[in-house]
Amino acid sequence: MKNRKDLEEEKKYLVEKFGLFMEGQEKLSPIGARIFATLFINKENGATFDDLVHFLGASKSTISTNLQSLTKSNMIVYFTKPGDRKKYYTLSPVGFISRIEEKIADYKTEHFLVGQILEYKKTANGIIKEEDQQPYLDYLSNTVRLLEQLRDQIKAKCPITN
Repeated sequence: MKNRKDLEEEKKYLVEKFGLFMEGQEKLSPIGARIFATLFINKENGATFDDLVHFLGASKSTISTNLQSLTKSNMIVYFTKPGDRKKYYTLSPVGFISRIEEKIADYKTEHFLVGQILEYKKTANGIIKEEDQQPYLDYLSNTVRLLEQLRDQIKAKCPITN
């Protein structure tokens, strides 16, 4: 079993790796992406402003600015606990739904366009081997189906998404 120090180092490593991924994927600022990654790891308990300042080693103004930006974009939300004045930040299910909906739309558009291209190739070239193209169309269809299932599961578990 790992000790607390090793776990903290592993957490920092994972936040950095996932943060880099989210920078590119969601076009987030470096600190915004690391806040998102930290909250992804801490999503059950959330994290306070002070937790984020301490863990990420960024200035209070940088953390504050990025928290506001992530909140405005519905990627994160905050909650309070009875008798505690602190805000606890966590990931927003609405933000996940939005990301999934964007991906579904992208895959549906790609499926439609690939279908149009195949029809064009049939017309222009006469014969096209459908078995050469079918695996890709199947991939796109299956991806859409799985993303729709995921979206529906999230909506069923999180009443604030309905």
